[in-house]
Formats: sequence, C-alpha cells, structure tokens
Amino acid sequence: MTTRSLTLANGLRCHLHQQPDAHDAAALVQVTAGSLHEPDRWPGLAHLLEHLVFCGSTGIADDQRLMPWVQQQGGQVNATTQLSDSAFFFQVPARALEAGVARLLDMLAAPRLTEEAIRQESAVIDAEYRLLQRHAATLSEAALLDMPDAPARLRRFRVGSQVVFGDNVTDLQQALRAFHQQHYVAESMTLWLQGPQPLVELEQLAQRYGQQLRPGTAPVIALPSPSGGISHRQIQLAGEEAFWLTFILPDSADTLRDNVTLCRQFWLDEAPGSLLAQLRAAGLCENISLQWLWRDSQHSWLALKFTARTLSTRQALCIEAQFRQHLSDLMHTGTPQRHHYQRLAQEDFRQLTPLEQLRGRATGFAPGTAADFGDWLRLLQQCQPRRLLTQVQVDAITRHTQGFDLALADWSAPAKVSASGLPCWFYPLAQPPSLRALPDQSFPMLRVTPVQPQQTLLLRPAFYQPLSDELAGARQQLLRPILAALRHSGGRGSWQQVQGSWQLTLHLPKERDAALAAVQQTVQALHIGVEPQPVNAADGIVIRQLLAALPHQLLTTSAAPGWQAAWSGSDMALAEDIARVLSDLPLAAAAAEPSLTAGVTAIPCSGRDQALLLFMPLIAADDASLAALRMLALIYEPRFFQRLRVEQQIGYVVSARYQRVADVDGILLALQSPDIPWPTLLGHCKRFLRALDVAEVDLAALQPTLRNPLSSVDNATAALRALRQQQGLAELSSDAIDALCLTQLQQLHQRLLRGRRHWRVLVALSQTLNCP
Repeated sequence: MTTRSLTLANGLRCHLHQQPDAHDAAALVQVTAGSLHEPDRWPGLAHLLEHLVFCGSTGIADDQRLMPWVQQQGGQVNATTQLSDSAFFFQVPARALEAGVARLLDMLAAPRLTEEAIRQESAVIDAEYRLLQRHAATLSEAALLDMPDAPARLRRFRVGSQVVFGDNVTDLQQALRAFHQQHYVAESMTLWLQGPQPLVELEQLAQRYGQQLRPGTAPVIALPSPSGGISHRQIQLAGEEAFWLTFILPDSADTLRDNVTLCRQFWLDEAPGSLLAQLRAAGLCENISLQWLWRDSQHSWLALKFTARTLSTRQALCIEAQFRQHLSDLMHTGTPQRHHYQRLAQEDFRQLTPLEQLRGRATGFAPGTAADFGDWLRLLQQCQPRRLLTQVQVDAITRHTQGFDLALADWSAPAKVSASGLPCWFYPLAQPPSLRALPDQSFPMLRVTPVQPQQTLLLRPAFYQPLSDELAGARQQLLRPILAALRHSGGRGSWQQVQGSWQLTLHLPKERDAALAAVQQTVQALHIGVEPQPVNAADGIVIRQLLAALPHQLLTTSAAPGWQAAWSGSDMALAEDIARVLSDLPLAAAAAEPSLTAGVTAIPCSGRDQALLLFMPLIAADDASLAALRMLALIYEPRFFQRLRVEQQIGYVVSARYQRVADVDGILLALQSPDIPWPTLLGHCKRFLRALDVAEVDLAALQPTLRNPLSSVDNATAALRALRQQQGLAELSSDAIDALCLTQLQQLHQRLLRGRRHWRVLVALSQTLNCP
C-alpha cells in the first residue's frame, strides 16, 4: 500500500492510501469537535448535529443524500461522536468513491438543519438516551469518567434528550448553526481516502471536493491534567463481570499510539505462554479488549478491559499482578521478537476492510513504527492506574452523573497480590512441530481453484445442520490456542459464525510439517468429546440479542455434526496429506430440504425496548430466484428506512436487508422502538410490503451493485461457494443477475408477501434486570 499526505489551501489535512488489490473504497472525515466542545446550555448538541448532517444538504437532493445512496450501492455508512471529536465514514464499491466523497463533503460543509429534521432527530436521540441507560458498556465508561480526580467537564451530560433540547426549535436551530459555523471548518477537519485508485486520482478527489469546506480554525479544548490521585470503584451491572484497568498517559503523539498498538498485539495473543493464555489457565478472565477513553493534544486515556463470567475483587488484583509481571517480561524481549509481533499486527490490519482500516488510523490502533519501546513500557509501569470492577451484586449507593444513575461503591485500596507464577514466553520459538503418522484413509475433500496465493482449508458442518452456540463455545476453547500458535508459524485461522453457521478456516503456513501439525491439532479439537459451555448473552442492544437467537430459532441445531471440507490451494501434494488427516472426522450427509420453524416467538432479552425481527425465507431457492431476492433487498433497504425511520419515526433501529441465516437465504426486516409494541411494529412491516411497488425500479442502475460481491472473493469464500454448488444450493451468478427482469421481481415480492406462513418472527420479551 502506498500513501500520501497533504494539506489543502483551506487547511484541510488529507491522508491518502492506495490499496491496489481492493474492490471497495472508503472515506472518513474526522472533526475535532465532540461532546466536550458543546456549550453548557446545549448538552448533546454535537451528537444531534452528527445525526442532522445526514438529513440533507444544500448541494445534494434529498433522495440522493449520502445514507440512502450508500444503501443503494450495497455499502456501509455511519458516524460517531466522541468526547473530543466526531467522525463520518462510508465504504462503497471502488467505482462509486467519487460520488460518495461528493456527498460526504457537501453534507459536512452545508447541512440544511431544517426544523422538521431537528424535531425528528431529537426524538431519535431521546430514544437512544433511554436505551443507553441500560447499556453496560456506556454505564461503565460513565463510572470511569466520574472518578474523583477526573476533570469536572467529563461529568457533564452529553448524550442529549428531549428534555435538554426543549420545545423551542428555533433556538436549538440557531445553536446548531453556530456550533457548525465555529467547529466544522477546514483546519479542524481531516479527510482520509482509501481505495484501488492511484494516489494522483485520490488527491484530485480531495482537492475537488475538500475545497468547499470553509477555511478557519476552531478553538481547541484540552482537559486539565489529572490530579494524580488513585481511584478504585465498583459498579453494579447485570451480565458478565469486568475489571477495567485504565491509564492516563502524557502525549498523544503517534509514537504513543504505535507503542500501544504493538503492546496490544502481545496482550491479545491467545497462544500458549501469552498473557491471555496465562489468565485463562488461572481461571481469572476469558477476554481482553482495549479502547481509548479520550485523546487530546496533551493526554491519552487508555483502558484495558478484562472480562469473565464472574470476577471477585481478589481475582481482579491477581489480574493486575499478572499484567504487571507481563510488562516486566516484555522489557526482556529482543528485536526479533518485537519485529515478529509488529509483523503480526500489520498482517491483522491488512485483513480489515478499507473502512475498518481508516477507522483504525483515525481513532483506533493502526500499526506504525514502535520507537523507544522500552521507554514506553517503563512509563506504563510507573503510571498509577484507575480501576473499575463491575459486579452483579454490590452494596452500592446510587449516584447521578452524566445523565445516568450509577450504582457505585468505593473499593478500598487494593492489597498487593502475587502473580500466578505461570510461565511466560514469546514467539517465534525454535521448536520443530510434532507430527503423528498419517492415516491410510482419505476424507472426500472438495478441491477448488484458488483465487489467492495461499493454501486454504475450509471445514464446516453439513448444510442446514447448524452447530449450537453452546457446543461451538466448547470447541472454541480448544481451538483458540491452536489458531493463535498457527499465526506464529506463518498461517492464520478462524473459528466463527459466518451467516449464522459456524465454520473453521485455515490459511496454512508454507512449511509442510507446520501445516500438517496445525491440521492434526485442529482435527483432534473437533473430534474430541466436549461438554456444552454457557453462552455469554449478546450485548444490551435488544435487536442484537434477537439476531444472535435467529439461527437456532430458524433451524434445529445439531449435537453431533458431520463435517465437510474444501481445499482452495495449489499444493496438491499437501492437499492429499491433509485429506488423510481429516479422515478421523465424521463425514457430513448431503444437504436435504431444510425443515424451517415459522411463526412468532418471544425471546427473553436484557432490555426494556420493543424489538422485532421478521425473516422471510426464500423457499425452493435457485440461482435465478436468489438473484431476484438480493435485488429486492436492495430495493427494500432505502425505502424501508425512509418510510419507518424518517417519515414515521418508529425508532432508532430500522433495517431491511438480504441475509443468509444458517444456510437459508431470505430478507430480514429489523425494528427496535422504545415504546411501540411488537404487534404494531409487525403491522408496519406488513403495510410497507403491501404498499411497495417495484414496477418503476431502474434495474440497470442496481445491477452493478449486485455484481460487486462476485468480485470480492477470497479462498474461503470460493471454497464455500463451491461446496454449495456441489450440493445444488443456490449461489449468486452473473448470468442470473443479467437475466433479471421487473416481472420476476414483482412475482417474488408477491410470493414473499403471500408466504406469511413461512415467516419467522422473533420479538423481545423484556426481563427484569438486576441493576438500577
């Protein structure tokens, strides 16, 4: 990848990244205006403005504004408001980048901010605020920002609500315009562009559309230095428990981010001997995550979150002791080891989508050149942390801060405990792989022409026989260290749900023995008997809990699946050996007609919102009907959003899209509302479908969007498609897309509408939460 940075005449900073082999392109604009910049009279103003810029601008017609346009391209679009900045971003097929950049810059330069849109988005933000009052991650961050020595400005309300926005829309409109005029100026904004286009073309896009931003400099708000006091707290929250270990670090320079990104590679490693492996072996935690709580010109606040099903105060202290021992061990790593983990960080980054890469560069953990690593580790060791422990039961006192009621308790000064003493080591290791003799039999593994210069093995259960999440979680515990060690030997692997079905993907190292050893260990982990493991609930967003439940509410899960395999690679000798290794696995049966569950089911959810998922399966699918279904989804998506989110304002989750759920193709409608009951939400869906007319759709304009997934193929995707085709299942094809006609779409639309007896509807059943 080649890069270029420049500053336009108006002061806009631009970072350009050419990714020659990419099929998609992305753009991101970061504005140094966040919640901390809001006037005291208008908490939530930055958040409201983030919503409103999507509602129309002076230079782009309403029906062509960024959000519905990106949906028509089959892309992604979103925005976020943080403490010290806001960001707006999208990803589309590469051919559409210029049109997207034109819309993005126009909406930021000249939003209309109409009174009608202000009323609409104020109501949406109020609904979001009510949702966040039960959201564990939001409440945890609020507790951290409320630490006794934290700057007072962090304790302000900043989400926004109908109460604080009030009824005087004229005053609110004036405040929004003033905030935009003051902060949305070129010198306070940064543009990132990434795609396969040559750098000169990306620069031309930046010049052409970036110049419309007004020149000027916005005031900079830097938080005062913390007092240096040590803070320890507990908060009562439902769900899994977490220990937050946070550090306020001086200097927000890129060198700090680069060193944190390298450390993150060590901390999140799951291979034997890693910090995470040690903590799991000691029964202390299951997962680690990192985030920036804020970054400004003087300080950065880094948070590490250690999670487990339950965590006592002593376990939290043991986690910290093990973490500090790990920091000490890192001091003794040599240049080859640091270069090895730096390379892994770069490889992981390359696997991200263009949009994920831009977000990493702007606000996350993009890998760079970690300089003065030893000095950075010493700084971290000397820094006094702020600690927060979340627990289901705490003898707490309710405190109102930042608009939330938090059940908090002081945590007495932690006593020192010793690390577990488990051995710690780093990679690469000079240790030859251990191989067992190969069986005589061979597994019937499908061979697929590779599209990447890798040797890729795909393993998954039989079609329409999804593995339960409880069994998949048990397998995951066995597979995690194997897949992590594979990365250190030059390969890469994943065990994850793909469209509702668990599958294993292995990109094998070039060295034969290392490749065979990894597959042998994997087969053993898949073949050995396991006990189902409890599944952590999806996060507090109700619609996500329904999405997590859908695959197993649509099809009966399998307790003992057979396996099917596909090989996408050029090394046929290695493929023959791997087929022999796989012969220890039970063979999957051929795909049979799925027996789908229909009707309405209430799913217990941790939250008070009303929510509904409506899945309309494509019965007796073939290539032609699948192409028609996916075209219908492109037609539904922007119209569904416009009707129910913009015009009728039913809530803040409004989505219509194509979805493959446990190998079943269909269209998924999703709605979430703070107060509209699910029968009414279902009625909205039915009326939308009945009223929709597809007769005037421009098929030629949508066909390029539908073809885009055909070009974005990797070895694993090619292998999965080949397995489906081998068993006569529908797959998207160019011929089927080219043959689409309006009559076909109308017929399928009516078929879906009349086939209500096949609909699968999940609705939220609210549970009483054991938290304030």
